[in-house]
Amino acid sequence: MPLLTKDFLARLETLEIVSRRIRRGRFRGERRSTRRGTSVEFADHRPYATGDDVRFLDWNLYARLELLMTKLFHDEEDLAVHLVLDRSSSMDFGDPTKALVAKKVLGAVGYVALLGMNRVSVWSPGASGDLEMRDLRSARGAERMLAALEDAPVGGASFLGEPLRRWVGTRRPRGVLVVASDLLHPDGAWEPLRALVRGGLEVHLVRVLTPEEEKPAVEGDLRLLDAEDASGVDVTVTPKLLALYDDARTSYDRRLEEFCRTRQVMLAACRTDESVERLVLDVLRARGLLA
Repeated sequence: MPLLTKDFLARLETLEIVSRRIRRGRFRGERRSTRRGTSVEFADHRPYATGDDVRFLDWNLYARLELLMTKLFHDEEDLAVHLVLDRSSSMDFGDPTKALVAKKVLGAVGYVALLGMNRVSVWSPGASGDLEMRDLRSARGAERMLAALEDAPVGGASFLGEPLRRWVGTRRPRGVLVVASDLLHPDGAWEPLRALVRGGLEVHLVRVLTPEEEKPAVEGDLRLLDAEDASGVDVTVTPKLLALYDDARTSYDRRLEEFCRTRQVMLAACRTDESVERLVLDVLRARGLLA
């Protein structure tokens, strides 16, 4: 099966990327800016000021009211959309895996962005090397993007935290950034996001978990292995231990939600047993990323 079906792609063609804070990119685009520029579509008037281009004076208005008014026009700018995929070993879990669901979500968002003539970049650190595609600019780049996401291997202990901080520091990205990850890390769920909220990005976070991670269906004597560093711990799973796990997970989730809420980071949680189509078409629209 392809990463995204033809029927799903057809439904995505009616959507567009929404940005609360459009930032000027490096190229002119097809997205209406809040700034005033020199396109052909009239926006407003303002009183003439010394230095204004006399070609933009509204002489018809002057003939009626004897007021010198300069015509303003809508400017258009490109919107940079950055897609970041977590490919660490913990994402290679579930049926379907968390990584596959994350790839589908990012693929759908990237497809919508490319159809809207936005500038799309893909970045994902990995044990076998980073995946990076820059400045895809049209629907022709969608096939390359989807193929790269689909083929990206998953594995290793390359958690997003430190690589993400380095990426932000060197690339200094602007625009909309969408991160897909399970955000399972011993240092706290907010660690990989700190560099993002300081960088002026509009951040959207898609957190992918499995049903087993929310409600473990295990019991008895077990040895649990960490998927990231292969460390292990021997436990006896009892109802009391499961209750403690549930409390710890709930606390972890609340801290993440509070971090996102206070820093205006959009957080969308999904599970691998849920429909990706519903997540994209309903949840991401409700969260304000798509419209």
